[in-house]
Amino acid sequence: MLRSWCVAVLLAVVAWSDTAAQATRITILFDAFGKQSDLKKDWGYAALVEHHGQRILFDTGNDSELLRHNVEVLGVDLRNLDLVVISHRHGDHTDGLRYLLSINPHVRVFAPDDEYFGGPTPRIFFDNAVDSLPPHMRYF
Repeated sequence: MLRSWCVAVLLAVVAWSDTAAQATRITILFDAFGKQSDLKKDWGYAALVEHHGQRILFDTGNDSELLRHNVEVLGVDLRNLDLVVISHRHGDHTDGLRYLLSINPHVRVFAPDDEYFGGPTPRIFFDNAVDSLPPHMRYF
């Protein structure tokens, strides 16, 4: 679903380089699942993309305090970013901007011009549980 789309965009950012595997690092800063127990999890997404010396923050997660906590646990410094890309204007991808702009008020932020919100999340999204996934990879 949306998380897959976010990962696809991140991969497209680095796919143009044949040395991407050697020179690129993607650090997940905010997500709803994962094994690392010292990171706080919540609905939303944020990742730091480091590619050939460029540092790009992709989305900022659902909660400024959780983003702050996770970047501190990971030892990531968001004061030195080249730019921020917001995939779309939903709170679970933008609320961490409060923390980010408090420590890096002049960073360039790119966001979609406009987006149609078609109403609440369709019920089928919640009814499509994949039982074969281990618990740490399930949203619900």
